[in-house]
Amino acid sequence: MRKNVSERILELMSEDAYKNLTFKELSAIFASDKSDEEKLSKILDGLTESGDILKTKKGKYGLTTRNGYVKGKIRINPKGFGFVIQEEDDIYISGSNMMTAMDGDVVMAKIIEAGDGKSSTEGEVVKILQRNTDIVVGTFVDNKNFGFVIPTDSRQQYDVFIPGNSMNDAKDKDIVVCKLISYPSKNKKPEGNIIEILGKKNDLSVEIEAELIQKKIRTEFTKKVISYAKSLESDVNELELKKRKDFRSSLIFTIDGEDAKDLDDAISISKLENGNYILGVHIADVSHYVRENSPVDKEALLRGTSIYFADRVVPMLPEKISNDLCSLNPHEDKLTVSCIMQINQKGKVVEYEIANSVIQSSYRLTYNQVTDFLEGNPEEQITKYSDPALEDALRISHELSMILEANKRKRGYIDFDLPESRFVIEGNKVVDVRKREMGTANKIIEEFMIAANELVSEVFCVQEIPFLYRVHENPDEEKISNIFKFLKNMNINVKTRRDGEVHSSDIQKILDETKELEQSTVISYALLRSLKKARYSAESIGHFGLAAKYYSHFTSPIRRYPDLQIHRIIKESLSGALDEKRIRHYENIIDDVAEHTSEMEIQAMDVERSIDDLLKCHYMKNHIGDEFEGIIVSVTNFGMFVMLDNTVEGLVRFSDINTDYFIFDEANYCARGERSGKVYHVGDSVNAKVESIDFAFKEVRLSLI
Repeated sequence: MRKNVSERILELMSEDAYKNLTFKELSAIFASDKSDEEKLSKILDGLTESGDILKTKKGKYGLTTRNGYVKGKIRINPKGFGFVIQEEDDIYISGSNMMTAMDGDVVMAKIIEAGDGKSSTEGEVVKILQRNTDIVVGTFVDNKNFGFVIPTDSRQQYDVFIPGNSMNDAKDKDIVVCKLISYPSKNKKPEGNIIEILGKKNDLSVEIEAELIQKKIRTEFTKKVISYAKSLESDVNELELKKRKDFRSSLIFTIDGEDAKDLDDAISISKLENGNYILGVHIADVSHYVRENSPVDKEALLRGTSIYFADRVVPMLPEKISNDLCSLNPHEDKLTVSCIMQINQKGKVVEYEIANSVIQSSYRLTYNQVTDFLEGNPEEQITKYSDPALEDALRISHELSMILEANKRKRGYIDFDLPESRFVIEGNKVVDVRKREMGTANKIIEEFMIAANELVSEVFCVQEIPFLYRVHENPDEEKISNIFKFLKNMNINVKTRRDGEVHSSDIQKILDETKELEQSTVISYALLRSLKKARYSAESIGHFGLAAKYYSHFTSPIRRYPDLQIHRIIKESLSGALDEKRIRHYENIIDDVAEHTSEMEIQAMDVERSIDDLLKCHYMKNHIGDEFEGIIVSVTNFGMFVMLDNTVEGLVRFSDINTDYFIFDEANYCARGERSGKVYHVGDSVNAKVESIDFAFKEVRLSLI
């Protein structure tokens, strides 16, 4: 028996002509003696246990997906229903068809009703293949001889029973961590032991820590990782410098946020007599210090990305590396990978060089400083440097960034320009929530990083070297069709192409034509939701949103593992070390890295969004009874979601409106009062009052005035 029998079985069962076979029939193909039959039986049991195949009532084996079943991770909505996540369309699971699945479990579900375009395919969980929840964080409720933990995460649907001898001195209303010792069954709650007491309910720092623990975020580095990081020393020496291009005499500067400490990109710029620009994008050479398969590298891969929220960061790399060795701090020699581009007046790269390099940043600038300077506030901080060369470089940077942006728009780049929240935290309290302003300097850096990312991606794709790409697939026609109906319902005329295809320029045209409307934010969100999510891939299939044929993430190796991964490939290619053996190595690992880092990115976004909602709840609890202006961003069968001017989103429940009974009109994206005839449409401006805060659901409850 060969080791890859499992793969051969799955390949056989994937063939169109395959019909379910009995063990005896499979033995005739894969077994030559009794010993082989025993091994085959164990392999089939393993594939059945993992949910890849199933055994029918007639004793025949076949692929799960070919027999009306699906396998996948279940994500549970706080309302009680859930979805089994699939590559294409997710499978809807009602609360009554959930079995005892918990959020994040891997399950097998039977398809009970196929989707018809308007509704999702529906299924029921028939088997829990893998439990993925081992700890629950929540509020402890003391019942003297026993207690319960009510989960902080509303997607965890079960309270956890805590026996009296497992309470670990927890007090009523403590936020605790409990380890599960049994999972829910038909008539029994899960049971657990309290292993940590975090603090009291309604303490912001405690609740943030609870979020991170519940979502299994790795916040601490192991002693092994810390020890490895501490052993690293700056490697800017004569031997290393001989291998690198030396840019230390060039005017180089960084532009980042005021609080940033992990500065991984710097720029240099000049203008030639022929009108072309020389743009240097210099990226911290993290891979020089973080060697493949080292303790730090393994930890960085597990994390996948740094996580940023409010005034905190959960870093991908230890501080010694992210804030010291690799951070491009001013007046320090730093190892980098540089992408030098000559760009013409049309925004096209006409010459380029990618090189191992060494730089010394002259200035550590902030977005606000540079924006103030470029937008006509010369009295602001930038003038303290009294360096005409720097000021000239900033003006040239602005000039080039506008050319690059115009070029992107011409080819169809989509600019959603959606509002982001900015939190002001003093002590342990959220004192303000407001829209984050994106100034001229932010756009300059964005354009320069995109230019470098596109170039690097194209160079290595053309060479057919194993690489990690950032891809964004074309949207589904059905979703686009639905969103166009939504826009027409808002009296927005949408012209479609004769061939029925949708180009990114079509999306941008709608955004441009509606940007002055008060519903522009709603339209942007609706269009964004109709698109697929960007992800990492070993194949270069283009980026729809950027209207780019080639794209990768190259510019942030301190905070994103995909960037660190491709830095290794780039450096080995530059040094000539990328031989057939190393190419096979990258071919073997790149798919797994792409899949894992895509999952970690989704997890990070989920954490950031969840903590944002928590912070907004803490801020709004001090504004109960206050009135705000807002806009209806979505209507459902149970209520309306309203985005307030400060970016906080709240819910108006129909059941709380005592004066009328509202009927949800899904086809027209509105709710209609049965008695009054009052209609609330998506996009309507409203005045709302804050009624209450539901911390369990991280929800702000509103009423309309």
